[in-house]
Amino acid sequence: MNIAYVAMVAIVFEQVVLRFVFKTQIAWSTSVAIYMFIWLTWLGASYNVKTRSHLAFSEIRTRLPYSGQFACLILDAVLWVSFAVVVIYYTSEQVVILHENFAIVPGTSDLMQWWFYLISPIGWSLIIFRALQNLWKDVRAYRRGEPFNLGSLSLDQ
Repeated sequence: MNIAYVAMVAIVFEQVVLRFVFKTQIAWSTSVAIYMFIWLTWLGASYNVKTRSHLAFSEIRTRLPYSGQFACLILDAVLWVSFAVVVIYYTSEQVVILHENFAIVPGTSDLMQWWFYLISPIGWSLIIFRALQNLWKDVRAYRRGEPFNLGSLSLDQ
């Protein structure tokens, strides 16, 4: 995630300097910066699922009884996995189409678009892994009677 962010910022900064100082530009820089943002987005999403810093209504969940909290955590995992399967299916089709059509990044001669779009199914696969990882921790906590990690509360910050 950090590598994608640094690459995106470096490309945009370099492009600004080239445009305003040297009155020139590199044709591929705009497209690649956007593709790097896609990488940043899906890797960041999987990280937020891991840390439970996504939209989770933690304020409401902390007021639920223990079994209600557990039911919500199970529902989270089911929804994440279900939605991810749908996204992986359709984004994988997109990657295959780009690969079969030899789609290249505009402004380049050999940089393939599918390399960048491959992060969508990979990122959502990571989301499934993180959701199941969290579910495993939740089941263990429930069996032991330990409190759940419900993520950060926006009222605490």
